[in-house]
Amino acid sequence: MADLQEMLGHVIRRERQDHNLTMKELGEKSGLSEIYIGEIERGQKYPSAKVLESIALALELDIAELLELIAEAIRSEREPQMTTNAIGFVLPSTPSQPRRMVVKRIVNMLDEGEVESIANFSAFLLSKHQPPH
Repeated sequence: MADLQEMLGHVIRRERQDHNLTMKELGEKSGLSEIYIGEIERGQKYPSAKVLESIALALELDIAELLELIAEAIRSEREPQMTTNAIGFVLPSTPSQPRRMVVKRIVNMLDEGEVESIANFSAFLLSKHQPPH
């Protein structure tokens, strides 16, 4: 199992690459050196909260989103991956993205009324699959 420093570095590297940024570009956007970015990505340096915030902003994320990505990476390493939930919905296969982020991106493509309809329908389906108490 990777340690927290390594997981943090892996997530930052993945997000940087997903944003098509080089280490130098991320360093410039975050006010950090390219060398320091590389050390963080390789799990050699443990960034402070302020540095994490600068990196998150440079990746166009808020700090909560970056921390959630890190938490998802930790969870996915500790828990077996489930691709089907109680109502049989299978998420698109995206190995580099946590499940919550995949769902969030799908939901963000919908109009507000569609989201409400899907949420109501999902709640109905889940209520039909509740185990007896």
